[in-house]
Amino acid sequence: MVMDRRNDFGIGGMYLWLEAYQTLDMTHFLGRSAVTCLVPSPSRRINWALPLQPFQAMLWLSVMICLLMESLALAIARRFEVTMVTGETGSGRWQSWTKSIQFACVSTLKLFVNQSTSYITVSYTLRTILLASYMIDIILTTLYGGGLAAILTLPSFEEAADSRQRLYQHKLTWTGTSQVWITTIDSKSADPVLMGLMSQFRVYEASKIASYSRSEEMAFVLERVQFGHLANSEPIPNDALNRLKLMVDDIYFSLTVAYVPRLWPFLNVYNDYILAWHSSGFDKYWEWKIAADYMSAHRQNRMLGSQKLNLNLGPVKLGLDNFIGLIMLWLMGMVCSLLAFMAELWCISGQKNLSKQSNNQN
Repeated sequence: MVMDRRNDFGIGGMYLWLEAYQTLDMTHFLGRSAVTCLVPSPSRRINWALPLQPFQAMLWLSVMICLLMESLALAIARRFEVTMVTGETGSGRWQSWTKSIQFACVSTLKLFVNQSTSYITVSYTLRTILLASYMIDIILTTLYGGGLAAILTLPSFEEAADSRQRLYQHKLTWTGTSQVWITTIDSKSADPVLMGLMSQFRVYEASKIASYSRSEEMAFVLERVQFGHLANSEPIPNDALNRLKLMVDDIYFSLTVAYVPRLWPFLNVYNDYILAWHSSGFDKYWEWKIAADYMSAHRQNRMLGSQKLNLNLGPVKLGLDNFIGLIMLWLMGMVCSLLAFMAELWCISGQKNLSKQSNNQN
């Protein structure tokens, strides 16, 4: 209609498009329009690795090295005790080393879980090492227990796709009701993030967007106008806003203009009017006035407030998900114990068969 000169100018959500400038003129900028999204809110981090989170990887490595050194010291001290006190020599030397290593490993694990050993020590060397190992292990278990209690009671959340970079890294689909949301993105852009986000965009009807907004599986496009208000949120129902979070930055932004016919005689006068409109502050007044008349202030506050995560959750009841890691470790220990028991039965039965065969041969 503007090209046919049936209208003097066209105004709306139109950006600085090169394709339109080839046939039309454009005015000074009217405002800043940015494209952002409501993304799924981050969920609580609950997984099988929860028992490993109180310590960092380097600290776990230090704990393993400490336990290995304890086992080595206990094995040497036990072998010293057997050799120097009981005077065992000869063919039983390698058997004594095996028993010493077995004693060291079992005692280290018992001390690590605050359990006592039934072995009666004779030498003061072994007693001193056992006391030092117990002191170190009780400090480690106390620190671990405090860290695990903090992780179970204080909420920790997964990373949300609430920025342009994270939206691209999470490969999260974002959707709108029209292809025009990505028209401004230049297909020849050198920014790989923008090009990747362009390929992740999907067009759906408003009814599908309303149903998808409750599934927490995609992001939903919004327009952030110049003075902070959010537009195009009508397809998202109120009950879905609790599950969504506003992005902390914009996917892209551009300046909106009005398009007029070529050689329009009033272009300079209209540009002067736009500059006077900006200078007087009417642009801000009109945006706030339109938002107050046609937008829900409650929805605006909810969407803007979702940008910062509310950690004031109050007391949280612990469920089975909080202990799934401990349960898996317990199941792993039970399976290992069962396998060790079956191996012992097999060894004992094999020794009995050998003894029976030797008795029959005699």
